Amino acid sequence: MFHLLIITLMPFGDNLKKIRADKDISQGDLAKMIDVHATHISRYERNLTSPTIEVAKKIADALEVSTDSLIYGSNEQIVNNKLNDEELLQLFYKAQQLSNEDITSIKAMLKAFVFQKDIQKQLT
Repeated sequence: MFHLLIITLMPFGDNLKKIRADKDISQGDLAKMIDVHATHISRYERNLTSPTIEVAKKIADALEVSTDSLIYGSNEQIVNNKLNDEELLQLFYKAQQLSNEDITSIKAMLKAFVFQKDIQKQLT
């Protein structure tokens, strides 16, 4: 049985703007770092155009982030977009602070529970 997960991602320009602003780098400075005109950065951030893969890589390198985080957003943004239940999200964040042994136990319990539910669905 396959489960469809629809993910709402922030557009590239929004991710670029957030990362650039968080690093306190102006559009002009970023443009100089990757050897493009500042209007290109502005267009990317307003989601009017998208850079080529090569330019996206240059931007990621200049901002010292992965291309994945630039394109898809931070891991936290991705998790928040995937997980709608705030209480469950907070439990997962808290579970990450536990020992590796405890985390392994939690994963085993979740897998067993989900497996049981999948079997029950198949039998009905």
